[in-house]
Amino acid sequence: MNEEELDTLVICKKCHTLHKKIKLHHNAKALCQHCNSVIYRNQRNLFQTTLALSFTALILLIVAFSFEIITININGINQSLTLSSLFVVIFQEGYYLVGIMLFFLILLFPILILGSLILLLVLMHQQRLGYLVKRLLILIAKLRPWSMVDIFFVSILVAMVKLFDYAQIELGVSFVALLCLLMLDAIIIKRISFAELWSEYERIYKEHS
Repeated sequence: MNEEELDTLVICKKCHTLHKKIKLHHNAKALCQHCNSVIYRNQRNLFQTTLALSFTALILLIVAFSFEIITININGINQSLTLSSLFVVIFQEGYYLVGIMLFFLILLFPILILGSLILLLVLMHQQRLGYLVKRLLILIAKLRPWSMVDIFFVSILVAMVKLFDYAQIELGVSFVALLCLLMLDAIIIKRISFAELWSEYERIYKEHS
C-alpha cells in the first residue's frame, strides 16, 4: 500500500478500527462503525473557532497567574495566595526540583502549547511557512501530554477540602480563571482534533507546493 492510499484511511482512537475516509458536508462528523465514537469532523470555520478558543485560553492562563487564587482566614488572620507566590515559597523552602517541574508543567508547557497553536493557525490561514507549521504541529503533539494544569487544579481542590475544617476560604479571580481554562481546554480537545489539523495542513500546503 502506497502513501496516497494510506492517506485515505483513518483509525478510530477509541477501538483502533480502520476506516476509509469519505468527504463530509460542512459541520458533519464521521462515526466509527464499531464503537460509534467520533472519528473526524468537517467543521465550518475550523481556524477561526480554534484560534478564538486558544487565544481566550491563553488570556485565562495569564490571568490565573496574575491574581489571587484563594484567601485563607484563620482566627481573623487573612493570607492571600497567588500561583506566582507558590513558586517563591517552594524555592525558599529548598524544593528546587519540585519548583522547576511545576514551572514547566503548569506554566511554560501550557503557554508554549497555546502560543504554538495560535501561531500555526495564523500561518495556516495565511498559507505561509509550511515547514514551520509542520514543526509546530509536532511540538504541540509532544508537549500536549506534559501539560498538567488539570491535575494541579484537582490538587488545589483536595487541599481546599482539607482546610475547610480549620479556616474560612474565599475563592479569587485566579481560581475562576483556572476553572474556565480547564473548560475551554476540554472544548478544544473535544471539538478540535489534531488529526484534522494535520489533514488541513496537508491539503493547504500540497495544493500550494
